[in-house]
Amino acid sequence: MEPDDDTDAPELYTERAAIMQYDGGMSRHQAEYFACVAVWRYCERTGAVEPRLHDYQLLHRSFTALTPREPGERDG
Repeated sequence: MEPDDDTDAPELYTERAAIMQYDGGMSRHQAEYFACVAVWRYCERTGAVEPRLHDYQLLHRSFTALTPREPGERDG
């Protein structure tokens, strides 16, 4: 994925959320949160443009480098 390609990140977010919800057995809210974390980290790491999706923006606005957690990740 090219860092300046702004079409792949929204698809990645939607796909991650669906996989976490249906295959991972998470609620929709949990799945969207953890998908947001994964995509945010991906964009930070690669320089890709973050999704401009409303759901993503609502979840993402309070993130800092230390707050997002992924399933199975522990504090500290």
